[in-house]
Amino acid sequence: MSSPSMRGYCDKMRQANKEARATVIALACIIIVWLVGGFGLAGTDIEVFHTPLWIIGGCVAPWIAAIVAAVVLSRRVFVDFDLDDDSTDASATDGACEEAARHE
Repeated sequence: MSSPSMRGYCDKMRQANKEARATVIALACIIIVWLVGGFGLAGTDIEVFHTPLWIIGGCVAPWIAAIVAAVVLSRRVFVDFDLDDDSTDASATDGACEEAARHE
């Protein structure tokens, strides 16, 4: 890594990858909540306000899980930064970032 701007670009790409991985994990958690809340509760005869519990678990629980996931991602994972970097050549930084990733 020869220049500070190139290092900054690589760090930005690492952060973007971290955010993408965390978002996929959050999606998997929401899907699990939907499966457990909807299909997992389908065998119960419990009703809330004359509505089967599996309907509430399959509709409301994933919605709440998605809100919680969005708040956690925005507070703990996402970082506000400018992805545009006019001072570097994109093709040069791509190769440098890949080379740096191989050495880590």
